Amino acid sequence: MPGAPTRVAYAYDRLRAYPPEVAGRIATAMGHAVAGRGEEPVLLELGVGTGRIALPLIARGYRYIALDLDPAMLEVFQRKAAGVMRKVRFLLADAREIPLPEASVHAVIAVHLWHLLPDWQRALAEALRVLKPGGVLLEGWDQLASGPECRLQERWRELLAEEGVLVERGLHRRRLSEVGEALRRLGLRPRTREVVAWREERTPREALEALSERLYSFTKGVPEEAHRRAMGRLGAWAEREFGDLDRPFPVEKRFFLRSTRLS
Repeated sequence: MPGAPTRVAYAYDRLRAYPPEVAGRIATAMGHAVAGRGEEPVLLELGVGTGRIALPLIARGYRYIALDLDPAMLEVFQRKAAGVMRKVRFLLADAREIPLPEASVHAVIAVHLWHLLPDWQRALAEALRVLKPGGVLLEGWDQLASGPECRLQERWRELLAEEGVLVERGLHRRRLSEVGEALRRLGLRPRTREVVAWREERTPREALEALSERLYSFTKGVPEEAHRRAMGRLGAWAEREFGDLDRPFPVEKRFFLRSTRLS
């Protein structure tokens, strides 16, 4: 049986993955951003996780440096990338101290990363340090329309508040704004566009599992006992609210890409 960190990594891989056609659209957009530079591009992803962004790019032939601080995430990714290992270099390292020389990669990819780092400025400085002149910083994020999954998350937050545990939401969006402002202060010109919109199906049971396994950043700081009690009450609430926990509901999502090219 896998240990708890590896179990969580597999849950993340299953519940946070992109549908193949969506992953392909994201890879195409990123590939266009690094095309036409006259040499074989090298891509570095910070916080690569289990490879949901990386694998479609690796499959297209890009040389890839996959960095993550979580060995369980890298372990799952390595197993998935076994057939294309010659194109991948794995780095168990901190995005705030990238073990690469200056001006060594053509693109740095950061998807859902900045809000996980209190001192994100160090990671941003490191990302810009390792980029070649003319290289590009690619930041990506999802936007989820409100719906049953959001209602579950909000109810979880309310149950914790009843125990005196306050959960901060919205940090991801604020952090993206802060990073954008920092890039503009450096004289750079970040450009954002929507890459793809899609609909998935999710069951209440899957949404509960994602919360239970703490797959979202806003769950990380909650004390374990409070989280366990809230999940027990949330499960009972979900059964009353939704009835069949295995009946799927639609989830509307969009993926955005912000590109910032060095001069």
